[in-house]
Amino acid sequence: MNDFIAAALVSTICLVGLVCFVLFHIYRGLNDSLITARIGGVYNFEYEQPVTGDPERFMAKVLSVHRLSNDSIARLNATSRYRRHDGQFVRTHHLVTAQTPDGKIRNFYAERTRNVRRPLLGSTLFKSGLAAMMF
Repeated sequence: MNDFIAAALVSTICLVGLVCFVLFHIYRGLNDSLITARIGGVYNFEYEQPVTGDPERFMAKVLSVHRLSNDSIARLNATSRYRRHDGQFVRTHHLVTAQTPDGKIRNFYAERTRNVRRPLLGSTLFKSGLAAMMF
């Protein structure tokens, strides 16, 4: 009888530990980078706003990833009206187009992101609309 109680106790402790581990990774996710983002993947990250320098947290589904060459960055700097006369604004080489849970399509420069996480159930949260409530 004592062996049965000991086995049940060890099994319960292992199960509670596994559940805690899974919930921790569902919430926090795995460390990742938007530079190596996969199309269709859902990422949770802080994006440093170029105007104020304040980070803002986003959860977004990646729609496309563009690797910009020096020539294309120079062409964008010459032709785009977006922050044309702002000397502090610098375009970088990795441009990620993503959709936020509220349906907006946004572009993010991957080099301006930090604390990038890939939640284990991010796509499920995104599809169900729960991500919009969380962020």
